[in-house]
Amino acid sequence: MKKETANIKAGKKKFAKRMLNFDELAEYIGLSPQTIRNKFYAGEFPIPAKKIYSKTLWDIKDVDKYLDQLPKVDG
Repeated sequence: MKKETANIKAGKKKFAKRMLNFDELAEYIGLSPQTIRNKFYAGEFPIPAKKIYSKTLWDIKDVDKYLDQLPKVDG
């Protein structure tokens, strides 16, 4: 399965991937992975992350909630 897709096959069923790593989060919101890492490790990244074993991951629900509350830009 291609890396670009957020769908995962489980048997014959597909389900959307819920947790995103640094690279997936960057692609999802349009920032570079390094920008996210820099802000995260500086304690400045506004979306809360979760630790699962040794992995730092973001719940796509938290990401969407944060993005939905951002102000609209006039123009």
